[in-house]
Amino acid sequence: MKAISKIMLLMAALTTAWGCSSDDEEMNGSNATFSAGEKPCWTVNLTGHEGRPDWTMPDPAGYESDMFLLVRLQDELAASSSDDDCMAVLIDGECRGLTQVRNTADEGVYYYLLKIHGNNADLRAPLTLSYYSAQLKQLFTLPAIDVFVPERTRGFDSDYVPPLLDGCAKYPVQQPLTVTLKPSTPLNITPDDEVAVFVGDECRGAGQLGTSFTVFARDEGDVMQVRYYSARKGGIYSFAKTITVLQQQINYQMDL
Repeated sequence: MKAISKIMLLMAALTTAWGCSSDDEEMNGSNATFSAGEKPCWTVNLTGHEGRPDWTMPDPAGYESDMFLLVRLQDELAASSSDDDCMAVLIDGECRGLTQVRNTADEGVYYYLLKIHGNNADLRAPLTLSYYSAQLKQLFTLPAIDVFVPERTRGFDSDYVPPLLDGCAKYPVQQPLTVTLKPSTPLNITPDDEVAVFVGDECRGAGQLGTSFTVFARDEGDVMQVRYYSARKGGIYSFAKTITVLQQQINYQMDL
């Protein structure tokens, strides 16, 4: 891992929550069950089983021009980043840029510099960005992030942070979810409260009340349970009313 600055690189390049308990109690006509307990740590498990892609560095001699792309790794993926990761840019499925060097400017902030090769026939061809996380054993792919333009640079004047999580192979369907509390509900919300959604006991997204967060699904139509941790109540509510993941914004109102 190398410490860098953007100038150096340019020059070098040219909802809701729940927990199981034996003392669950029904709340208000089975709208939800309550289970006393400490604040949970709800996170989506992005770990997969994919092997490292067999990308190979293109031979510069076979191309007429280059484009430079500086990618800042999305914060949500930075925690699992390692020097064994790699990133590539593809045109029509062919690797045109590859780097296995993770650069850092600040603690937990990582950049990948890609030199993308092309010919005149590739002018304005769509670029696909792929990132492989060795720790997660997961591939993240975003099609059509940009087009090929010779001698162009991107990501140097301001950070370019592509939403790589959107291209997670494990959870190809992702939708925003906002969970709110019905105004008449007798609960006092605190900053320590949290909401999450689950398929079985597998967390598929977590966030705060009233703030949109991402729900991760394997298929459109996945049905998920909403759970809510109340710090004042000291436990978790699990709601009978479920959500179905569709290709649209999801809004869910909790009613106790």
